[in-house]
Amino acid sequence: MLMASQSDYMLQEGYIDIMLEFKKFTDFPRGTMYDILQDAYSYDARNRKIWENNWKESDDFFYDNPDIAEKYGLVTCLDGEPIGFVTWDPRNRPEYVEIGYNGIREKYKRQGYGHKQLEEAIRRIKEYKGLKKIIVCTNSNLAAPKNYESVGFTMYDRKPNETESAYTGDYLYYEIVLGTV
Repeated sequence: MLMASQSDYMLQEGYIDIMLEFKKFTDFPRGTMYDILQDAYSYDARNRKIWENNWKESDDFFYDNPDIAEKYGLVTCLDGEPIGFVTWDPRNRPEYVEIGYNGIREKYKRQGYGHKQLEEAIRRIKEYKGLKKIIVCTNSNLAAPKNYESVGFTMYDRKPNETESAYTGDYLYYEIVLGTV
């Protein structure tokens, strides 16, 4: 049974209806965020080499701060299995809220789950009174730009990536304007 605070979607996949749920990080053990990130970015071994420590630190932060984890992120589940998650940082409200990590396990990509996950995060973020915009930064050589654009983000800036992750492409800055900026 779904709790009132959870959202669900029925997706049509062939002849099978499946339930997609959005749960709290605290419903899952420490390491869930890290596990999903290392899987979501497994398509290129350089990703893990560059970001593994950050992934572990982020996972530790969320599990060391359950009050933050429960309010500023969600885990996307398919048949009870965590397949993705998204986080956001509300500290700059009412000017903006920034999307943080947003990922889907590799085997579930390109099936609409990332889109639904992002839609749910945006729906929750929009509940903040007086919020002016939602922002996110991603890279041009990833699938993420298309996903962000599909839910209403528009690009407002682009900068060269001259770091060790340059293979992921330029930095792209996106926003959804909600109120007067």
